This record gives sequence, structure tokens and C-alpha cells, in this order.
Amino acid sequence: MTFIEALYGSQYYEITSKGRDGAAGRLNGNLFLSAFVMICMFLVIVVIITFSDNFTQEINRLFHKLFGYSSGKTIGRLLAIPLIGLIYFAISNTVGSKTNYEKTTKSFMEYPDEEKQKAGMKILKPFLIVLGLLFVLSMVSLF
Repeated sequence: MTFIEALYGSQYYEITSKGRDGAAGRLNGNLFLSAFVMICMFLVIVVIITFSDNFTQEINRLFHKLFGYSSGKTIGRLLAIPLIGLIYFAISNTVGSKTNYEKTTKSFMEYPDEEKQKAGMKILKPFLIVLGLLFVLSMVSLF
């Protein structure tokens, strides 16, 4: 079972087991995948910042030129909202398209029940690892 099958299939399986329309699993899967991609992008940036002082200075200069003395909260909103929108749009038209979602859920439903139950952990492990690395490296880059 692939990560994509586990993601979309588990959403579909959970929603249909409650008697609702499984098409809502596509939205949930696309949102989760968009957040995961965005966190991975931030992880790459934090890795570069951690090991390159020049990159850190250039990023700081760029943000200062673009946003002036705005707070980090404002800058985060200005960057994250359009970024998540672009990522969601790209995912919903490629991996998370309606036809791909139907194919993926159909192949997921062919797996035995034991595999279906393990799908949630197959999704959460990479997400938690990337999130943990992002947190640790963010804290390390402060010192």
C-alpha cells in the first residue's frame, strides 16, 4: 500500500463506514497532503537556514524589504494562506483529482481489513517525523 492509497483510502473508508458520502474524503485527503507538502517545504528551508548563515541573512533581508517591520504573525499569514492555496490547487488537479481519487479508493478497498486498519499509522508516521524534524531544527537554528 502506498502513502497516497493509505491517505485517500483511509479517508474514504472512515467516511463511508459512518454512512456518509465518500467523496468528502477527497477534500480531507487533499487538505492533509497540502499541509504535508507545505511542512516539507518549510523543513527544507529550515535545513538550509540551519547550515547556511548567508542564506539566513538573505532571507532576513528579503523579508525586511517585502514586509518592513511587520510582525511574524502577519508575515506568516501573508505567506501561508496563498502558499497553501497554490499547493491545494496543484494537488487537487494532479494526485487528488476526482479520477485518481476513485482509482485510489478502489484499489484501497481491495486490501484486507488488517491493512486498512494500519493505513492511519502509515500516514501519521511520515507526517510526525517531518513535523518533529521541523520543530527540532527550528529550535536549533535559534542558537
